[in-house]
Amino acid sequence: MTITVTVKHRDGSSAQATIWASTEVRFERHFQTSWSEAFTEEHPRQEYLYFAAFDALTEAGKTGLTFDEWLKTIGEVSVEALDSHPTEPEASPGS
Repeated sequence: MTITVTVKHRDGSSAQATIWASTEVRFERHFQTSWSEAFTEEHPRQEYLYFAAFDALTEAGKTGLTFDEWLKTIGEVSVEALDSHPTEPEASPGS
């Protein structure tokens, strides 16, 4: 699965980056929690989403700010998850 984050800044600009394994590992090390468990109802911290977006953008060379400086520029962060291995389409009736 490919995860892409889009960050809309307060000034109207936006940036997009992909969450790679390196971001997932840095996230787990930083928060001492599993990536797969972090975004469940039991762990509803917005900081998790913002940290992942910041790390992905930093890795992509799209920010040179510290995390706290960067947070002050954020208007909104959205996530798109794309299945990189889609299932086969179902056969149509009569085929």
